[in-house]
Amino acid sequence: DPGPRPPDLSQRRLSWQRRRPADEPAGGVFGAVLVQPPARVAPGARVVTSFVGAYPNNDLHRGSTYLQVQQHDDGAGEWHTIADDGDWSTMLHYRRHGRAGSRITITWDVPPDAAGTFRIRYHGDARDRAGVLRPFTGTSREFAVAP
Repeated sequence: DPGPRPPDLSQRRLSWQRRRPADEPAGGVFGAVLVQPPARVAPGARVVTSFVGAYPNNDLHRGSTYLQVQQHDDGAGEWHTIADDGDWSTMLHYRRHGRAGSRITITWDVPPDAAGTFRIRYHGDARDRAGVLRPFTGTSREFAVAP
């Protein structure tokens, strides 16, 4: 017997979320890239990129993701997600810069067998002064993974 089901609180806002001040973009517009990945990295390296961000708990992205590592498929001309915030190879770091806004730093540990063209995308939600959430996306430049 699994016992009683816990209450579903997914649609409730926690009290500390309502009191948060508006997000202010630090160093540009939301999603702007502050630190680009290098143009070329070796398999096994760590890629680091930073974005102008917003408080991650503005929207918990249930059933979605805060970040994507995407690989370009030259044959199809499309981008395919190969890792996201649920993978051990990625990390997202949030840092508030006082009233100047937030910085999101994303790292990706490149698998030893990776090769091709990649990019990193960050998805956030900024709270304006009226308390309305506005989704945004930032995308790094493309970078090559090759020995």
